Amino acid sequence: MRPLHILLGVFVAAIWGFNFVVLKVALVDIPPMLLTGLRFLFSCLPVFMFAKPAGMKLKDMIAVGLCTFLGQYIFLFVAMKQGMPAGLSSVTLQLQVFITILLSIVLLGEKLKLRQIIGSALALSGLGTIAATVGQGTTIPLLAMVFIVCAAATWAYGNLVIRRAGPQAQFGSLQGVAWASLVPILPAFALSLVFEGPASWVAAWHNLHPITVAALAFTVVFSTWIGFSIWSKLLASYPAGTAAPFALLVPVFGALSGYLFLGETFSAQRGVGAVMIFVGLAIILLPFEKLMVRRSPV
Repeated sequence: MRPLHILLGVFVAAIWGFNFVVLKVALVDIPPMLLTGLRFLFSCLPVFMFAKPAGMKLKDMIAVGLCTFLGQYIFLFVAMKQGMPAGLSSVTLQLQVFITILLSIVLLGEKLKLRQIIGSALALSGLGTIAATVGQGTTIPLLAMVFIVCAAATWAYGNLVIRRAGPQAQFGSLQGVAWASLVPILPAFALSLVFEGPASWVAAWHNLHPITVAALAFTVVFSTWIGFSIWSKLLASYPAGTAAPFALLVPVFGALSGYLFLGETFSAQRGVGAVMIFVGLAIILLPFEKLMVRRSPV
């Protein structure tokens, strides 16, 4: 993997990690399903400037919009409403990394190298180490766990669609992200009307604060336009076993952002888990075979 793409992968994980802090701010005034609808309503605005990418099939656009943009967030919010702690949700959601890799092996015929298996196992252990620090002593309802796994699975399937569509579909561009953002708008608003009620829309409007507008703008510009463009570009350019593990850094940056901006704790155990994830990613990404060849005697 090119060094620039490694930096971009870490960058998008940092954006999405910080976005958990931003979402906490936005959700004070706006209920979650309405927030999802508003997010993609504004995210689709560039369609007025760009035609649909020629290489993007309608079925792929619908699949990505329904799975990556709608399914993962609706299932995530329902899981949290059913009793899944927010911190543990951000960690458990990253099961999508391993579901993505599994789907790519089964459906796309991709194969993992030994160092990718070792690195993924170490990163997964780090993720588990972080997960053990949140929700301690909290009983998690089975239904909540089912919904969070569904959130991870829908995101993973969206990843598979992007990977299978390839670079020519242009999901890794503002143009592609904007067109895919058209898909979840009506379903999200419909779900909001059914489960949150029209009164929540009125309350959100009357209670709207400038910081909430700023949080929504960050989610649209950075998390959606920039974040998903980079993420889709990496997925379309590299095997799932190389690109998907970057998402394991999201809970690390999320916990760090919570510590810096919300006063949340960042324990030594979380630090150990973060180091394990970084080392696991290094094993996956760095070309140790080439380095060994270069250092071997002539």
